[in-house]
Amino acid sequence: MRIVRLRLCALCALLLVPVTASNAAPPEGRGRAPFARVRDIETKWRSFVAERGSTGTLPAPVQPAGAPGFEHVVKRVGKISRDRVRGPRPGQRDTQVEPDIAIDPNDPSTIVAVFQQGRFRDAGSAAPGYATSHDGGDTWTTASLPNLTVATGGRWARASDPVVATGPRGAVYAQTLVLGDKRCATGIAVQRSDDGGLTFRRPVIVRQDRCNAFNDKNWIAVDTNAGSPHFGRIYALWDRFVFRDNRARIVVSFSDDRGKTWSRLREVSRGRFAIGVIPLVGPSGDVTAVYWALAGRRTGVLAQTSADGGKSWSAPVKIGSNRGREPFGIRAPPLPTAAVDPVTGTLYAAWQDGRFRTDPAQDIILSRSLDGGRSWSVKRRVNPDSPTSGRDHFTPDVAAYGGLVHVTYRTRRITGRHTDLVDERYIASDDGGLIFGKELVLGPPSDLDYAAEVTGKDAFLGDYMGVAALGDTAHAVWCRSSRDGGDRGNKHQNTWSATITVTRGP
Repeated sequence: MRIVRLRLCALCALLLVPVTASNAAPPEGRGRAPFARVRDIETKWRSFVAERGSTGTLPAPVQPAGAPGFEHVVKRVGKISRDRVRGPRPGQRDTQVEPDIAIDPNDPSTIVAVFQQGRFRDAGSAAPGYATSHDGGDTWTTASLPNLTVATGGRWARASDPVVATGPRGAVYAQTLVLGDKRCATGIAVQRSDDGGLTFRRPVIVRQDRCNAFNDKNWIAVDTNAGSPHFGRIYALWDRFVFRDNRARIVVSFSDDRGKTWSRLREVSRGRFAIGVIPLVGPSGDVTAVYWALAGRRTGVLAQTSADGGKSWSAPVKIGSNRGREPFGIRAPPLPTAAVDPVTGTLYAAWQDGRFRTDPAQDIILSRSLDGGRSWSVKRRVNPDSPTSGRDHFTPDVAAYGGLVHVTYRTRRITGRHTDLVDERYIASDDGGLIFGKELVLGPPSDLDYAAEVTGKDAFLGDYMGVAALGDTAHAVWCRSSRDGGDRGNKHQNTWSATITVTRGP
């Protein structure tokens, strides 16, 4: 494994075509090629979004008077990794997409980010990678997750949707969706690091299905609360589309031995079509799953909570309707993001939504729960521009610590010039998400002319970006496409990070 020292994505299923169709036999009793019916999932999902993605006419919530009493210091903004994997064609080389990031709660100097590398247009990537800092984001080491895909000595054709979480005893867990071995399987893989994210072990398969079901849009969380009855438990959640039932349900599996073995699969949601789950572990050890239900008796952004370590789950609580949509020419679906404040226990959920706009753009809206997910506040706009600004906002992420709430998101002007330039922006609140301060632009913009592409030629920066927080410091991660390093027509998309420190007033 080559380590270089540097200084300062659900919806795979929706766009999937066979990745090993040339050497995979059709499933027994079926005349269709492996994953052929996954095209139906894309059709369903896009029809759901079209129905619910129109702008609304509700008035925007009134922001409380007053000004936040804090200041920002932004430092260490820059590239932390570049895709150097020589993956198989037709993968798009020199493309890193869809990052996530985590901080070790016992060691704020340890930060780990993960991302896809060598993105294929139809689904997945050649080899997910990671970047690790042990000095608070000053310098980074970067490599590929080993023994996972064929490109890194593993058996899987591709992998996607990388996410990362930290656990007790300095453990770091990288989770991926694995795709397309010769038996048309999909699965969920977890790899552990015991040296703070510098190296990772071989993958452990949490779940594998063949042609009867498709696993997608995974997420991972670890209980790091010393007083919890499930301290150290790792939770893996994702949506599982069963072709026979024509349903996509949120499922969960957990591990109590640092990822070596995993529990049997349990269903969380029971609706017809759910996707985009984020698990949140509260200070007491309760686990709340936030996800998007697109079809069934109850639709919108929902939450369900488990008080027994993931064995059973409450009835779904509706956080709000989802009136988001994909921006024109960019694959950026309105998936929810969510976070828990480990100090206060407050839960936060956010997503892109057009209900408060009078132009064709979208806002980032936020709701919070003060009672462990049983009830949720009214939705409020996070971004400060007017509903007629002509600036679109999408792909949010949220992190919180001690009442300080950090939100990141992408923006693009959809009226006037420069519509191919996409920013990464940051905004914060020091009162639990009631009043937000000044909006910051992090680094130079992305130029979509050099972005990775998905089927249909849409630009793809990722279904999610990342932000993590500890104390008064947040670390953001995003993928930036630019001309640097290549001629026009070539793809060039790197992973970038920034450190933001908030200084609160007296």
